[in-house]
Amino acid sequence: EDIEDPKAPAVRPPLDVAFIGPPGSGKGTQARRFADKFGVCHVDMGSMLRSAAARNEQFKASINQGRLIADDPVCELVAQQLDRPECDPGILLDGFPRTSGQAAKLDQMLSERRRSLSAVVQFDIPDDVATDRITGRLHHPSSGRVYHHSFQPPRVPGRDDATGESLTKRPDDFPDVMPRRLAAYRDLIGPVLQRYSQAGLLKRVDASKPADSVWSTLQSLFKSG
Repeated sequence: EDIEDPKAPAVRPPLDVAFIGPPGSGKGTQARRFADKFGVCHVDMGSMLRSAAARNEQFKASINQGRLIADDPVCELVAQQLDRPECDPGILLDGFPRTSGQAAKLDQMLSERRRSLSAVVQFDIPDDVATDRITGRLHHPSSGRVYHHSFQPPRVPGRDDATGESLTKRPDDFPDVMPRRLAAYRDLIGPVLQRYSQAGLLKRVDASKPADSVWSTLQSLFKSG
């Protein structure tokens, strides 16, 4: 006969958090640190969509032009992540939801799994700062390492520090695409932020500050968690 042990440690409910911010707000950098510290599953929507785009021409065209992908396929990708056993302790949604439809669907998906969002963090940053960060980025495709020609340049221009291999720019990081990416974000994010603000879930950070300063702010926001 199973009898619950009153001395057994309480099981912590899943820590389900969303990081929302425009391209260049640094949410990906902070998401990796957060997932590490709090032992949750990091779901990088940008990487997932780029991976899906490798198999889907319509996805690929939308991403390269700085346009958003339809809600349903994006939500399906998130549902798959929620069902991974390693995401049971919690999930950090990096760059999701970005539309009202995605936010409503996320609530439904979490509810079906007896989960709910613990918090939504908004990364605030002016468009000009975000643009400067993004358009200066260089990527090492095989490792995912990211450099910046001003803030974090490689030791040898255009070459990865560890391997010496060539660095590349992502198609959606070019200056002519950035205004469309920012507009796509700004046009749809207002109602999402309002939804979470009214629910008492929204926390805000000044993402224009240095990464370590933003990280300190994040830790203070979640220190009671």
